[in-house]
Amino acid sequence: MLRRVPLWLTLVPLALAIGLYWLLWSGWARDFEAMVEGEVPAAGAVAVTGFPYRLETALVSPTWTAGDGVKIVAGADRAIVNRGPWAPELTVIRADYAKVSAIVGPGFGASLTGKSALVSVKIDEGRLARLSAVVEAAKARLGFAPVAVMADVLELHMRERIPASDSSDSATLPARGQLVAKGQRLRFDGGDALTFAADMTANGAGRLTDFNRWAQDGTIEVTSLTLADAHGDVAKVAATLVPVGRTALRFAGTVETVCPANVIAAFEGRSAVAEMRLRAPVRVAFDGLAGSIRLSGVPTDLAGRARRGQDPACPVIRGPGG
Repeated sequence: MLRRVPLWLTLVPLALAIGLYWLLWSGWARDFEAMVEGEVPAAGAVAVTGFPYRLETALVSPTWTAGDGVKIVAGADRAIVNRGPWAPELTVIRADYAKVSAIVGPGFGASLTGKSALVSVKIDEGRLARLSAVVEAAKARLGFAPVAVMADVLELHMRERIPASDSSDSATLPARGQLVAKGQRLRFDGGDALTFAADMTANGAGRLTDFNRWAQDGTIEVTSLTLADAHGDVAKVAATLVPVGRTALRFAGTVETVCPANVIAAFEGRSAVAEMRLRAPVRVAFDGLAGSIRLSGVPTDLAGRARRGQDPACPVIRGPGG
């Protein structure tokens, strides 16, 4: 005669499995706690929650610093850091009133602040496989350019690139890093809101771990940079940026635009002008250091060129400041 197995006995394997998983999760939690305390020494006591599916901790006023040749400082009023128990290579951070700055030298750096930020970082075998950030109410300052940048949403995607094995035969240095950026309602010095998209690479002889070594022969290649509004592209830029030691960047490139007068005014820091869009874009070359850019190839017959009379006037690319 078959005897009925007590219900509590059937739960024993499940309880043992949960207990074993708790022990494993606790070990992962200790590793995660040690990582956070090591990266953010002033974080204080780190409490890890999220059992069973994640490892998560909340930090108040965290500050993270890194870099010798380039000093990087990141912080926030509050941040939540989490990882998956089985994916220690991927870290996700949600931050309120986030801020980050990178300083290369006097007057040569950048800063970015935002009301909120969602950041994911993936490290693969000691390399930056991906760093993605979505920043709301973003405000940026570029130390090498006297322009304030604001955007309702700024999206940044960075990754380290590994050159192909046969890249030594190339006439140019291989790409070592890539940045893809997008901006919604982006404004320069309080100008009109534009859509922004850019794709650029940092090229060099070796990994981007030593600024001084990279600056000897490295470049930043702006493959594409587009400003647009609801009526189409306003300007397209392609350029090469060369570091001048630790003090500045030298620019050389071209801009293709249907609003040349406003583009020229933006480069020269002058007030925007009333301008209707050209039917066919023109291309203008530029070179020099930020604040002293030289323009060449400006057509002399712009006043007589066909305009898009039914479209709105050109947007204000660069405002009066602030």
